[in-house]
Amino acid sequence: MPKLEEISKQGDSSEPIVNLLYNTGYRLTGSHRKTQELLKGVFNALNGNLNFNTALKNLCLIYRNKTTSSPGKNLPQDKNSSSIKVKSTDKIQAALLTLPPAERLILVLREILGLNYAEIVEFTGMEKTDVTRLLNTGRWFLRKHLAPPPGQRRLPEKYTVAK
Repeated sequence: MPKLEEISKQGDSSEPIVNLLYNTGYRLTGSHRKTQELLKGVFNALNGNLNFNTALKNLCLIYRNKTTSSPGKNLPQDKNSSSIKVKSTDKIQAALLTLPPAERLILVLREILGLNYAEIVEFTGMEKTDVTRLLNTGRWFLRKHLAPPPGQRRLPEKYTVAK
């Protein structure tokens, strides 16, 4: 997925903007149908003016409003029932979808889009302390969720704590 700097260098082309918005929406929802619904709202709010910053801000606000107005509706289904080998990106996406919506939004903006804290505050309307807290909580949860069960893999000695 292209980073924001790459999109700004490409000028007026709308395709990379739409692709980035769609990929971001999919990371947030985990569903193509929900992503399409989310983007319909984003593009309706733009009134034909495709400005990336405005579009991303609308995406964040619509996502936040949708997820807080209907709690439980956006909870992911359990994906652990499959015994098929899963790619690491699929595991990360599945773990991401288990996070509460606000943590998921902050993690996607920071870790996938590469936004800095000030940009996240601007796009989400949250306070910087909330962004920091949600990011730390989300990262901790993902580490815990994605780490192998005890005994499956050992860390190199330089990372282990001496007793």
